Amino acid sequence: MSPPELIPETAPARGRGLSDRALQRVTDCIRANLAEDLSLSRLAAAACISRFHFARLFRARMGMSPMQYVRRERIAMAQYLLRSNGTLGLSRIAAALGFFDQSHFTRVFGRMTGQSPGEYARTQAAPAGAGAARDEKGCASG
Repeated sequence: MSPPELIPETAPARGRGLSDRALQRVTDCIRANLAEDLSLSRLAAAACISRFHFARLFRARMGMSPMQYVRRERIAMAQYLLRSNGTLGLSRIAAALGFFDQSHFTRVFGRMTGQSPGEYARTQAAPAGAGAARDEKGCASG
C-alpha cells in the first residue's frame, strides 16, 4: 500500500508556471526528503531556476506556495502512517516527516484536518460497527 497522491485544491494550470518536468523534479524531491529541511532554495535548485522565480511559477502552476504544498504532503504521509501502522508513535511520525517536535506536528495536523493525530488514528482504526465480539463461526456474541 503506497501513500496517496495529493490532489491540489485547485487543478494545476497547464501552460502556466513550472514545466511538467520541473514540477516532477520538485515533487519527487519533496516526497523523497519529507524528513529533511525543504527550503525554497533547495526546491528551486531541483527545478533548476532561481528561488524567487520558482516561488512565483510554482504558485501559478499549483495554486499554493511551495511551503503549503510541502506541508500538505507531510500531512498526507502522516495520515497514511496513522492509518497503516498503529504502532508508530506520534513523536516518531513527527520526526520522520520533518516536524520540529510532536507538539508542532499535532498543531499543524489539527489545523489542516480538523482532528488531532490521535483522533484521526482512532477513527481510521475502528470503522463504525466493527467493535462487536464474534465467536468462531462469525456470529455476534452476547
